[in-house]
Amino acid sequence: MEYKIVMPRLTDTMEVGKIVRWLKKVGDKVEKNEPIVEVESDKAVMEVPSFQSGILVKILAEEGDEVPVGEPIAIIETDEEKAKEILEKKKETKVSLKEKVETKPKEEKKEEEVLFPFEMELGLEEEKGEKLPEGTASPSARKLAKELGIDIEKLQEEGKLPIPAHEKDIKEYFYSQFFTEEALKLAKDYGLSLEDIYSVYKDKEKINEKLVQEYIEEKNIPKEEEINSVQKALIQNLRKSLEIPTYHIFQEIDLSLIKWDEKRTLTAWIVKVIGDFMHENKLLRTIYKDDKFIVYPAANVSVAVAVEGKLYAPVIKRANTLSVEEITKKLREFKEKAERGNFSPDELTGGTFAVSNLGMFGIDAFDAIIPPNHVGIVAIGSEKENGKTNFTFSFDHRVINGREGAIIVSELVKKLTDEKYIKSLS
Repeated sequence: MEYKIVMPRLTDTMEVGKIVRWLKKVGDKVEKNEPIVEVESDKAVMEVPSFQSGILVKILAEEGDEVPVGEPIAIIETDEEKAKEILEKKKETKVSLKEKVETKPKEEKKEEEVLFPFEMELGLEEEKGEKLPEGTASPSARKLAKELGIDIEKLQEEGKLPIPAHEKDIKEYFYSQFFTEEALKLAKDYGLSLEDIYSVYKDKEKINEKLVQEYIEEKNIPKEEEINSVQKALIQNLRKSLEIPTYHIFQEIDLSLIKWDEKRTLTAWIVKVIGDFMHENKLLRTIYKDDKFIVYPAANVSVAVAVEGKLYAPVIKRANTLSVEEITKKLREFKEKAERGNFSPDELTGGTFAVSNLGMFGIDAFDAIIPPNHVGIVAIGSEKENGKTNFTFSFDHRVINGREGAIIVSELVKKLTDEKYIKSLS
């Protein structure tokens, strides 16, 4: 039986997924729950398993393709005999096509026929007695190549010119001879015209990287950089976050009772205390969605983790059941996974309240944006000389009103400054 593997919704906010790498090829046997492809979601690169055993008979999306959630990306045949028939038929079709191409008689070109039928219209035909360079190229490219003394055919054989070659290709090759390799790379990164740069530095024997950089700065030329899927998703999520009616509560808290180190970080302490409080107070486990309040049973805390321009929000599940040391270990694992970009879908979903700590960068205070499908977030600054730290709480007003927010913050302050409670966590 035919089984279609579709692009799964790996996160709550995912709309499209990008095929990163196929782990199986057509003809391979696939076991149930065995990873078959790596997909980049809006938050990370994840392995997608097959939920049926069988033979992979067709791949519908190539590596690099972006596919909407729910669209088929591959087909598995669960009946091995039928799979063999399908693959054999494909093989026969390929052989048949190959034979047709190889046995097709080559048509001899007439003397008067040329490669490009529009040659005469452009007035670029060869003059009597003047032979343009051989090779697969447009008439204008061949004419320019003759003027510049470029052998199109030879360069195409060497892979230095594309097939077919156009006038811009001839120009690019010609002017590239006046640049160093580093200068060419820099010019290409900025999408610059070699001819334009050469016109400025034509008195130089060789145009180096420094001169190209000088040209870029003098012309104030910007560089376009591609946005990866994680960054695209972050931007989309920020738009969604801005739709949340948010208010902030600023609170200075004395954390002198909390002793943190490598085994028990400050972030882990905060996650633990918030997890305990979430278990007691359902408001921090409630989100607003589709005109309803959705109340979750578990105290799941999301933690902001940023690496190389990418922001992730992995979730500490049931934080109230973990020790500070266990949470610290989890956070360290999250950092390593963020660097590799290979979180599992489960690790990025389920949180209802988030923590963001920028105190280690010396930031005194800041406010953070509430992630989609969360009720709030707390932003933690650096410890001041008096031993106190600025906390900024942001809440979704649809779920937690000002009075309720004030009570929540007040209760959290009590927990963080309760010597008996803090000692019980040590």
